[in-house]
Parts: sequence; structure tokens; C-alpha cells
Amino acid sequence: MMSEELQEALNLAGDAVTRDADGTVRLVGSECGDCGKKAYPPSDVCPECMSENLSPIKLSTQGKLYSWSVVHAAPKGWTLPFIAAYVDLPEDVRVFAHIVDADPDSLEIDMEVETRMATLGSDESGAPFESFAFTPVQKGDS
Repeated sequence: MMSEELQEALNLAGDAVTRDADGTVRLVGSECGDCGKKAYPPSDVCPECMSENLSPIKLSTQGKLYSWSVVHAAPKGWTLPFIAAYVDLPEDVRVFAHIVDADPDSLEIDMEVETRMATLGSDESGAPFESFAFTPVQKGDS
């Protein structure tokens, strides 16, 4: 069974990731009704103005790669090595996530990436766990 802390950290069962009717993976953030700031993951308090007037908002499915690192050491259960990255979404939200299905040497700053679900490792019983990730947009896909 996956630890509650790990599940919460990945928000695997939470409301921060959803799928559209066509199967498209979407991140769900929050938008402040007072100052307009958008955030991910969703929050109960605006990180900009401290308002509690927030509502859920579906974020864009594509963004630009800001920065990344290849990770070779991680807690038990993670598939290694993996690419940890920051992705900038058009809503002025920066998301920390895995990059999957990519050769690290092919990555470039500001390259287009898109959301998808991916198996990131396995829990204590060996069952795979999934969460959102990003993958480079293939030419002709955007």
C-alpha cells in the first residue's frame, strides 16, 4: 500500500488532476476571485493576496520547459533515473513534474511539452502508481 504521505505529495487521488471527456489529462489549479492570481496545486488561500476567495480552474494542457534535472537517487519505489522539471503554463503558473518519454539530451529550454499520465514507480506491494507528467510535444501535434 502506498504511504498516505506519498499519495498526498503526488496528489494521486486528489482533485488537482482530471481528464476531459476525450481523455486529455488536465491539471486543476485555483484562481483568486480578488486578485486573479492562478496557482497549482489548488490552494485554499491565495499565495499573492492571502484571500480565501478561490475557485478551481482547469489549466492548459501544454506549457514550456523552464528547467530540468536527471535524478539518479530517490526513495524506494521510484523508477530511476527520471527527469524532474519545472514547466511554465500560459496561465503564469510554474509546475514541478516529471518529464517522460524523452531523452534528456534532446530537451531544450522553452520547448513545448504537454500533460499526460505516467507510471512513476511502484508502492510497497509492487503495484505501479501513476500521476501526471509532461512529455515533449511531437512536431505536428501542437
